[in-house]
Amino acid sequence: MNENEEIVEGKIDNLYMVFIIDNKKYALSSKYIIEIIEMLPLTKVPFIPKYIKGIINLRSTIIPVMDARMRFDLEPIEYDERTCVIIIEHQGNTIGLIVDAVNEVINISDNQIMKTTSNKDGIAQNFISGISEINNEVQLILDCNSLVEIIGDMNYEINE
Repeated sequence: MNENEEIVEGKIDNLYMVFIIDNKKYALSSKYIIEIIEMLPLTKVPFIPKYIKGIINLRSTIIPVMDARMRFDLEPIEYDERTCVIIIEHQGNTIGLIVDAVNEVINISDNQIMKTTSNKDGIAQNFISGISEINNEVQLILDCNSLVEIIGDMNYEINE
């Protein structure tokens, strides 16, 4: 690997997708994001946590879909034209994350992130690994591990 490839790779590691949930900005490392899609019809699945809204069939892959608002213990809202699903892959698990709106992709270097400590009594705090302020706007950096920890047992495959 030459010097230029290392620089490009480093920049990719610092890219974050910023999205909106309840008028707050959250950021998730782009290394987890596969794609962003519009809302698809959801198939309800019984006996799963309420924040898992169901499953979708995306190009013959069944993906559980989580409502980020409900995961953060916020009131659900009606989905509209800005609502979208961020498809995430983490530790071999794929999940859709319903967000109010996608905002932008930004570069956040490690020295721009203030690390937080886990607060097991907090609601959203359990999912926050850091805080960044760029252009006078605060982004809460999500911890993908704690956000999708329940999904490991929910992967489905379509047999053809």
